[in-house]
This record gives sequence, structure tokens and C-alpha cells, in this order.
Amino acid sequence: MRNRLNKLTHKSLRDQIVGAIRDAIIKGKFKAGEKIPEQELAEQLGVSRTPIREAIRILEQQGLLETRPKNGTYVASLNWDEVQDSLYVRMALEESAMRQAIQRLTPEEWNKLCEEIQRLYDSMGEAIARDDPVATTELDIEWHTLLIDAARNRYLSRIWRATGLPFLVWSPERELYPFTEEKWAVFHRRHRELLDALRGRDPDQCAEAVRNHISGKLSDLVEWLDKEASVAGGTK
Repeated sequence: MRNRLNKLTHKSLRDQIVGAIRDAIIKGKFKAGEKIPEQELAEQLGVSRTPIREAIRILEQQGLLETRPKNGTYVASLNWDEVQDSLYVRMALEESAMRQAIQRLTPEEWNKLCEEIQRLYDSMGEAIARDDPVATTELDIEWHTLLIDAARNRYLSRIWRATGLPFLVWSPERELYPFTEEKWAVFHRRHRELLDALRGRDPDQCAEAVRNHISGKLSDLVEWLDKEASVAGGTK
């Protein structure tokens, strides 16, 4: 396997390994269904196999890797029915989080939340301008995790993290990349619309904005699947 990862510097070793493998998947360096041997990962990253195994367990929980008994570790292949189901779960969780956050945050705290989301929105625009899908993905994950945590509901936050839902923010895009300039513009506009609704702090409007935001991703997915089915049908 050719070297596609850089050796690590000090920080949290496990987290660095998780990030390195995840970013390689986002960039398409590792493809769905591809086997990634532990020993070669350890050699490329310059670490022992113990933290590699710890990172693999985390990435399995997040749905990015899968270990097949007696066969090794592979990049998980997406099940499109499960992706659609996961987006419906996201919709329910984020809508619930929005309503609780509106109830629990003071006006000053809500304004600070919106300011932080504005910062993420601006950073997204910069990442899109330099065609950096990894940075854009990280910002997208941070955006939605921030909304979940704003509810101050530990159980909701635990569910979000334990099931790998932050990474469902971007999992459909694994097959939709590379985005065209037009698709990036739509992606950014959808976040602008969500931010505008949040500034109004109306529970129903915020909930509707969350539904519309995630429904847009569902529509993209259905459109892509229809296109793939059409291409497959034409090649028969």
C-alpha cells in the first residue's frame, strides 16, 4: 500500500490517528470497501499498533470502518437506506435540540451562539473558496454539534456522539464529492438560511429551518441515486 498518510506529531495520539484516517477517507485516499491493514497504518503514521487499534474502534463506532472477523479492517461501504434513515434521525434530534436550546438559553447566550455559528459560516466560505473539503466537513460537524450541545441535554449530546451522528453530517458526500462550484454554493446558502432562522429565535421557524436543511441533503441523495440508477440502466 503506497504511503498516503503523514507521520504524526505529539497531541492526543489516538485522536490524531482518528483524524488522519478520517481525513484520508474524506479526501478519497481510502475508498469504500478498501482494506486498510493495521501494520501498514502503523508504519505510515510512525506509531505502534496499539493506538491504531484504539482509533479503529472509534472509527467503527462512527460508521467509517468495519472489522470483518478473520479478514481485517475495511473502509465501510455506505448503505443508502441506512443513510436516509440516519438523516431522519438527525432531523428529529436537531429539531428537539433547537426547541430545548430556545427554552434554556438566555437572550445573551443565544446571541453568543449565533455569533459562534456566524464565525463557522464565514470559515466555511473561506474553506469552500480554497476548495478544502476536509476543513468544510470539520466546520459542518462543529456547526451541528454546537446546535446539539446548545440544548444542554447531556443525554441528547451522548446519543449524538455515541452513535457517530456527527459524521452523518457528511457521509452522503463521500460519494457526491467532488462537489461542483454550484453544489458548494448551494451547501453554503443552506447554512446561511439556517443561520438566518436561528437569529429570529422563533421555535417553529427554527424547527422548520432544521427540517428544510436536512431535507435538502435528502433531496441531494435521492437525486444522486436516481442519476446512478439511470447510468446503470443505460449501460446494460
